[in-house]
Amino acid sequence: MPISTYRRYAYRLFKGLDNKPRPGTLKLLYKADVQMLPAMYLGTIILSSIIATGASLIGSFIVFRFIFPTDLWWLYTLAIVGSAIGFSVGSFPLITYNKISAKRVGIDSTLPFVLAYLATLSSAGMNPVESIKHVALKNFGPVSREFQKVVYREEILGEDIITALNFVATNTPSDPFRDILIGVTNIIVSGGSLRSYCEQQSKILFDQKRAKLKGFIDSLATFSEGYIGGVVISIVMGIIGIIIVGALGFKILFFTTQNLLDIFVFVVVPLVNAIFLAMLEMRFSSGEF
Repeated sequence: MPISTYRRYAYRLFKGLDNKPRPGTLKLLYKADVQMLPAMYLGTIILSSIIATGASLIGSFIVFRFIFPTDLWWLYTLAIVGSAIGFSVGSFPLITYNKISAKRVGIDSTLPFVLAYLATLSSAGMNPVESIKHVALKNFGPVSREFQKVVYREEILGEDIITALNFVATNTPSDPFRDILIGVTNIIVSGGSLRSYCEQQSKILFDQKRAKLKGFIDSLATFSEGYIGGVVISIVMGIIGIIIVGALGFKILFFTTQNLLDIFVFVVVPLVNAIFLAMLEMRFSSGEF
């Protein structure tokens, strides 16, 4: 089933959710540049959770009760069903927030160069409004797309340039870009020098970019040392501990040594690595190193 068809089907089932205004969800989708209604977005999450829960419950029950029977079938089933529910519920918001984070990183990385370009246009005699439209036609990635929204709201929706700039500034995920748009708005109103403002802000952002890159290298080194010194050694020590417990004939609750090894290898180790990868994603996807 194509993704678009699946989303339309989910919207038909849960379109009643749009009867209640959801400005928070609308703002989230706008920031991520996701062209979906809140009911379609939330309906896709709910429907995916229902399908994942049913499929994982039936599949794991058949596998661990009949194909590979084990005394701990209920534990494996609960673990798989719980993981399926968590993944299905969290995947769509995580993808959305990752899009917002990627957009913010793209804006922040491109913004110093855009400001330098705006300063050049201004020094050539182009006024701020024409400069914004000129950047919107260029390929500056997410910055150009944000300026295209300004142009769209001005020329298609009929808003004045100040209102359009303020709207985009309110809904952009990048704090530096928000400040730049507010500064450009003040320059248009007061008639100040766009060239001086862009040159000054570009220099500040370039300095911040160098500092962030240095912080990224330091943070990456810290995480790599933590993985080797924490995760890898903990896994090795855990396996050695299970072997020693089995050799001494001890039992933990009602688990045998083989049960402990199975749980450790197939549940604990993947879970620990997934948590570590999630920490890396959360730490570095925002661009705040």
